[in-house]
Amino acid sequence: MIQPAEPTGNVKKANRPRYWLTYLPSDLAVGQTFKPDGLHLTIITWFVTEHSDEEVIKSFEASFSSVHKFEVVVGKKDVFANKRKISINPIEPSQDLKSLHAKALQWFGEIEARWAVKNPHVDTEFVPHIRRRVGHNVSEGERVMVSSLSLVRAFRRGDDLRTVASKVKLL
Repeated sequence: MIQPAEPTGNVKKANRPRYWLTYLPSDLAVGQTFKPDGLHLTIITWFVTEHSDEEVIKSFEASFSSVHKFEVVVGKKDVFANKRKISINPIEPSQDLKSLHAKALQWFGEIEARWAVKNPHVDTEFVPHIRRRVGHNVSEGERVMVSSLSLVRAFRRGDDLRTVASKVKLL
C-alpha cells in the first residue's frame, strides 16, 4: 500500500492533478494529450488524491498489469437526459467490464482517492457508454476490444487538455 503524501491543503486546486481511468480506442501513448472530444470508455470518472503523481502511476501499473483484454459490444444510440441531453452509445452488459469497474473502485479506495465530480455514477449507477461527438462516433453492434487501460491526468486550468499519464496493455 502506498504511503500518504504530505497534505496539500495549501496547494491550489488548479495545481493538483485530477485523474480518470479510461479505455481510449485511439490508443494514445503515454505523454500524448487530447481534447474532451476524443472517444473513450470511462471506467471510473475524475478523482483526486493526496498521493504524488509518481505514486499514483506506480500503483495504477501494479494494480492493472494483470488484467486481461476483453471485447464489448456497442449498443443502440441513446440519450442521457441530464441538465442537457447527452448523445451516447451504451455498451451492452459485460461481466468483464463490470469486473474492471469494480477493480478500479477497489484501487480508488487503496489510493485514498476522492471524487472530483459531484455525481460520479459508480457501482450500481455505472452505465458504461461512449459519448457521441461530432465526427467521432461508433456504431450499434460494433465490437470494441478493450486492450489497454489509460490513467489520464488533467489540471483545472481551462485548456481542456488531457494527458495520458500512464497506460497498461491488457494481457
